[in-house]
Amino acid sequence: MYSKESNGLHQAFQYLSTLSAHGIFSRKPNSLHEPETHSIITQESVEDYSPFTSRSNSNITISSIDSPTPSIHCLEEPWRLLEDGNIQHDYFFSDRQDLYNNNDQIERDSYGFKRPTQWIQIKHLHQFDIYYQPILDKQQQTWNDMLTEFCGIYPTADNLILKTNVRNGIPSQHRGKVWMHYSGAKSKMQDNPELYQSLVNTALSMGDHNEYAEIIQRDLHRTFPDNSKFACEFFTQRDGTMVMESPETNTKLSSLRRILLAFSIHSPHIGYCQSLNYLAGFFLLFVEKEEEAFWMMVSAVHDYMPKNMYDVTMEGANIDQAVLMMVLQERLPKSIWDKINNNSENGLPPITLVTSHWFLTMFINILPVETVLRIWDCFFIEGYSVMFRVALTIIQMNKDRISKLQDPIEIFQILQNMPRRLIDCATFMEYVFSDQNLFAAIDQDHIIDRRNRFKASQKHC
Repeated sequence: MYSKESNGLHQAFQYLSTLSAHGIFSRKPNSLHEPETHSIITQESVEDYSPFTSRSNSNITISSIDSPTPSIHCLEEPWRLLEDGNIQHDYFFSDRQDLYNNNDQIERDSYGFKRPTQWIQIKHLHQFDIYYQPILDKQQQTWNDMLTEFCGIYPTADNLILKTNVRNGIPSQHRGKVWMHYSGAKSKMQDNPELYQSLVNTALSMGDHNEYAEIIQRDLHRTFPDNSKFACEFFTQRDGTMVMESPETNTKLSSLRRILLAFSIHSPHIGYCQSLNYLAGFFLLFVEKEEEAFWMMVSAVHDYMPKNMYDVTMEGANIDQAVLMMVLQERLPKSIWDKINNNSENGLPPITLVTSHWFLTMFINILPVETVLRIWDCFFIEGYSVMFRVALTIIQMNKDRISKLQDPIEIFQILQNMPRRLIDCATFMEYVFSDQNLFAAIDQDHIIDRRNRFKASQKHC
């Protein structure tokens, strides 16, 4: 006889096995990230936009934007979150809008991404910029003061001052170096000064004999096609057909290709798994050298992520979805859990099809870029438990809305779409670690305990 809990874990395992069998968690091309249809126009009116630099070249000036009112209850600032993590406005649940109107001038953020106006109105993005700039200024001053206090040397990872400052955000000019230092990537690179180039040479010499070369090549164009640093333009052939330029003409895509090929040789038990292209591409935007991005990916996958997260079994990814659901069942009110569970007697709730994607991509293309960066800042200092805290917090923030729904598909849609509007990264991260958060105390020991319980339940099945 098994306990009710053990039986539930057994059902969860069966469900995850079924998902793997049907390709939900598989590593086959197109299984996790279907290529989206993107219209890339060579003569597009695109304006590089950054909240960190002057808007002198923009048609929109600070004086032309309505100043946000102090009250976060004001309907003019629907993107603002309440300090208790509650969502104040239906704005977070409205339908996706058309990407761009024909007359709109496309803006980009300081990282090269098109601003997500399909999810957030441009006036609200500008409101956020004005609101967030003083926070960025304070970040910079705080980090300058800390580094001065420690004579330019980064304090140890367990230093409380560092922990507080990281949770408040790492300034963009320090971010790459801080990640490199605390992740251990810098030490790995220094200890193996010629390894990366050797791996690249080996991978390139193998050509198509590398079983992952074709998949990697295919995924290059799917990696941030709306980012100016990764995009390839189209050109017209003599017969009038439009052809996209080769990835080799784009330096970022060329770097991405070398990193992924080198990683497939460095970690043969993983090789290549879709989602890794997003991690490597994101690292390329925030470190100075291609080699640094490679070692950041090695550190993230091998030192932070659970074992078998990206290998052919994807067992680590599967188990953590079971753990995520266990924690929700333990801590959410039964009425909310019942809505999420939807009487899933034979396995885990459908929302794991969404939440598994969160973990594999580390929230890239799920949350706004600045919010992802704030999460990664904490991830490289505090560890993998941050991923659980963020995922659980997003679900908790939607509990009131979920409690009123009857159709499980609506719950699925909320968790797919609502995170894309979480631009208020400062308030969001405060709530992730707030005592008011049901899941703020979730740490690595808690996660390991649940994993062990899950694995133990399988031995008796």
